[in-house]
Amino acid sequence: MQANAGPEHRTFTSLDRVKAWCVGIAFPYWADQGFDRSRLSFHERLDFHGAPVHSAPRRTMVQARQIQVFAHAALAGWMEGAGELAVAAADTMIARNWAADDQPGWVHALTADGAVADASRNAYAQAFAAFGLAWAYRVAPDPRYLRKGHETFDFLDRHLSAHGKPGWRSSDDPRDLTRLQNPHMHLLEAALAWYEASGESRFMERAEAIIDLFSRHMFQAGTGILPEDFDEDWRPAEGRRGHAFEPGHHFEWVWLLRRYSQLADRSVDRFAGALFSTAMEAGVISGAVFDEVGEDRIVSGAGHRIWPLCEGLKAAAAEHEIGRAGMRPIAELFLGTLDRRFIGKPFTAGWLDHFDAEGKLRVDFVPAST
Repeated sequence: MQANAGPEHRTFTSLDRVKAWCVGIAFPYWADQGFDRSRLSFHERLDFHGAPVHSAPRRTMVQARQIQVFAHAALAGWMEGAGELAVAAADTMIARNWAADDQPGWVHALTADGAVADASRNAYAQAFAAFGLAWAYRVAPDPRYLRKGHETFDFLDRHLSAHGKPGWRSSDDPRDLTRLQNPHMHLLEAALAWYEASGESRFMERAEAIIDLFSRHMFQAGTGILPEDFDEDWRPAEGRRGHAFEPGHHFEWVWLLRRYSQLADRSVDRFAGALFSTAMEAGVISGAVFDEVGEDRIVSGAGHRIWPLCEGLKAAAAEHEIGRAGMRPIAELFLGTLDRRFIGKPFTAGWLDHFDAEGKLRVDFVPAST
């Protein structure tokens, strides 16, 4: 593990700076420039001057993620009016993104004016829509949100069924037989969020089914990795994506597994510990998290993005909470990289998204999805 960040008792100076930036700078700016008040929805991205990019299609996934972010800010007391933005965007998402072409399910993306830009139905968008609505429900327990959460999982069962096999298809294209771990990870996140928001056992049953799929098929005990792609029988797919992992997704699964463990009183130690260790040992160097690593521990994607740092930070916090030693310096390592390299650029309330292996920027806008 190449995380030399100093002694265990080191003061979290970067934590103070990152939190102050989030609460005092980023939230107010994105509530202003990042929210389209004429259409009551969030902008997909800002340009490097901090202005909205109106031409970018607005993905359901981004609307839902921003709903969660501002709902969280409201519940934490970080920003006055954040809850109103979350609720307004949730109402807009239901009105526009569900059955936008008179067919059930959440469409992938709309134009800024509300026309359908991508009518495909994928499990990823369904997962995030359900997730965002669970957080909106926590801010404003409108029964419409709960009803739409149920309808989303019903849609998955009816239209993205894996035909008697566990899990769901990744898209509504019948020719696509690939099974992906990523949307299932976010469906777990949505199920847990809804269980916490509503207390309804159906959502915990959904979570437990995904955990069972993860433990039986997704996690590869022999290599300690979670591949990205599988075939229709949940065997690692042929090619690179079936024999490689994203350290950021390892981190994400760690804190989701720990959250599930808290809610279900079921041990996840053998999975969470291995995922965290593999990600740190093979996927992190000098405070950067690589895009992708092969099962042979050789880096196959040497770029690095901002979101895996955030997931690594959450994973370290989750491991610290269950008593795992050495997590504070790892958290400080990730916070320091965020502080120095990613946030507050190219404008004060912005962030840089993705660097390639040579340290050059790959993205020339600031994505709200982060």
